[in-house]
Amino acid sequence: MGILIRDAESDWHEPAGTGYENEKALQQILHDHPNLVPGVSEQAVACREFQSGAGPADVVILDTQGKLTLVECKLAANPQVRREVIGQVLDYASKMWRMDMEEFERVWRHTDGGRISPFEELDDQDGRIRTAVKENLTSGRFNLVLAVDDLNDDVKRIVEFLNAVTVPATGVIVVEFTHAQDGDVEILIPTAYGTDLVEAKAAAPAASVRTWGEADFLAWCDVNDPPATPLILEFLGSLRSAGFHIVGGREQTPSLNCSITSPRGVRWPVALYAFASSKEVSAKVEVRFPDYRRQPEIREALAQGVEAIPGIPIPVGLVRQSDFRKRPNIPARDFTAEQLRTLPTAVAAAIRG
Repeated sequence: MGILIRDAESDWHEPAGTGYENEKALQQILHDHPNLVPGVSEQAVACREFQSGAGPADVVILDTQGKLTLVECKLAANPQVRREVIGQVLDYASKMWRMDMEEFERVWRHTDGGRISPFEELDDQDGRIRTAVKENLTSGRFNLVLAVDDLNDDVKRIVEFLNAVTVPATGVIVVEFTHAQDGDVEILIPTAYGTDLVEAKAAAPAASVRTWGEADFLAWCDVNDPPATPLILEFLGSLRSAGFHIVGGREQTPSLNCSITSPRGVRWPVALYAFASSKEVSAKVEVRFPDYRRQPEIREALAQGVEAIPGIPIPVGLVRQSDFRKRPNIPARDFTAEQLRTLPTAVAAAIRG
C-alpha cells in the first residue's frame, strides 16, 4: 500500500520510513492495543508469548465476552509468512483446546514477567467471563489471526480454505498492519481479510442459538429473584422512555443489552444479567464504564451523572480508583424504583453529550 503524508508546511510526500524493526515491534503494538484486531471488543486484555505447550503464541487476547483470539505475527521478510505461520497458529490453538482453566490462568499470569489474573484485569466479579472462557477452551472456540506487514495472495488463499473446512466456532483472518514513520509521526493502517468469511459461516448455526427476550428475563426473575421483577419492569420502561433500544443476549442465562444512538454512533452502555451461582442468585444491572476508558469526557460525564443519583448503589468511587476498568454488577433489588427510573436518563445524557 502506497502512503502519502503532508502537514501545513509541506507538500504530499512519502514517509521517511516504512515497516517494522522486527516482529516483536508488531507484537507489542497489538499487545498494547488489542482492539485493533477485528472482532475484539473495546475492553480487552492481552499477553505476549503465551506458552501454549507447542511454543509461545505471539499474542493471546481475552475480552469481556470471554472471547479468545490467538495472534501470530509474521513480517514479509520472514519466509514463514506463507505457509509455516498457518501451521504454527493451528498448533497453538490445538494445545489450548481443552486446556484446564487453572493452567490457562497460571500460564497467563507468568507471561510478560508476571501479572495479575486476566479475570481480575477485566473485573470479572460474577464469574461470567471465566465461565465463557472455560466453554471456549473446551470447545476450541477461538479466533485465529495472522498479523502481517504485507498481505499476499498465498495467505489469502489459505485463509479462504481454512474458513471453508473448519467448524463455525473457529474463524481465521489475516490483517495487514501497514506501518510508516515520518519524523516524530507514526502511522498504522490495519487492513483485514477474511472477516466476511468468518461472519458468513458463523451465521449458519446462529439461528439455532437461543436469543433471550424481555419476557424470558422477567420469567427468570419471577422464579429465581421475585423481588427484582417489579424493579426490572420499572427499569425497562425507563430505558425505553430515555431512548434506549433493548435486545436479548445469548448468554447461558437470560440477558438483555441496551443501546442508544449518540453523535458518535450506537453505544451499548447498559446491560442486565440473570446471575446464578452457589453463593448468589440475582438479576443484575451493569453500567459499562470500561467501554469509555479512552474517552475522558464521556467517562467523566457518565460517572458524574450516575453518582448524582441519591443513594445509588453503584460504587462510582471504586470505578474511578480502578481508572474505569471496573464494571460493577449490582443486584436490581439493591436499587430503589426511583433510582432505576433516573439511571437511564443520566446515562443517556452522558453518552449523547
